[in-house]
Amino acid sequence: MKRFIVLISTLVLIISSFAGCGNEAGNDNSDYKKQMTSFFENVQKLDEQMNALDPESETSISDLFALLTQLEEQFKNFSEIEVPEEYIVTESLADEAYDYMKEANEYFHQSFSENSYNEYTLEAAMECYARANKRMHYVIDIIHGKLPDDENITYE
Repeated sequence: MKRFIVLISTLVLIISSFAGCGNEAGNDNSDYKKQMTSFFENVQKLDEQMNALDPESETSISDLFALLTQLEEQFKNFSEIEVPEEYIVTESLADEAYDYMKEANEYFHQSFSENSYNEYTLEAAMECYARANKRMHYVIDIIHGKLPDDENITYE
């Protein structure tokens, strides 16, 4: 149960770091920015639901998996949004974020399958979530007119 509490805490930190960021982009009435804002609002709601989970509950892990599945679905929808030319670089970032989110959920399910715990797949899941989160920060930066601040990125 202690590991589950750590898991929820870590996920909440990862998700919270980009939840709500879309609100700043809502000033423009373009369909893309509206869809982006909707995505971030939905992620924020899921974050709040994760925060409300009781780690002592017998259904906590299944409840968390249900929320993670919804989160993955949000990322899938996000990756399918038609991107205007001025933000075209965000298209591949959204696709990558969804791929990492999907992979993370697979690892999470493996980590807690059949009442067992696998530390290594949990670490892999957390790394995938961190990578999805990183790509979301890049998208946020680009929408706000900033170049992502990462030494591993080169611009053409």
